[in-house]
Amino acid sequence: MSVELGGWRLTPLRPELAEVDFAAFFPCRQRLRHELGWNGWPPDDFTVTANVADLSDHYGEFERREAYAYSILDAEVCVGCVYIEPWKRGAQLHFWVVDTWLSRESDLLQSVLVWLETWPFEEVIVPLRPHATRMRKKVTALGLEMCQGPDGFVAYRRP
Repeated sequence: MSVELGGWRLTPLRPELAEVDFAAFFPCRQRLRHELGWNGWPPDDFTVTANVADLSDHYGEFERREAYAYSILDAEVCVGCVYIEPWKRGAQLHFWVVDTWLSRESDLLQSVLVWLETWPFEEVIVPLRPHATRMRKKVTALGLEMCQGPDGFVAYRRP
């Protein structure tokens, strides 16, 4: 179920990864809240135990084939996550990386989009919050074009 891409590995996000996942997102939670519109999640008193429950939910969706959440592992260190969720004619791709990987976001996105071409989706969109100007510049530089997406997002897709 894991896939090697660009020197790092995507592996299904599951409860056993709660500690490494927590160590990745909790220090950059302020940036992620703002960029991704997480509306205050995670709360400042969020714990690894609470993360186990969240990852159990994600893994349940994965097993039921409702949505697919992957941890991005560099060696055994979590450096972000990828979320593949249903969209009208295919899927929407959300992702985040730790602060030290911001310079690698474009490479990650490009690799994941190429990988998703092997999936049976008619279309894969990348929805971004309108104020996520840093990421909007990156997707435009990759040649992605604007398209219809979920309300509250500016979406992009491969032409």
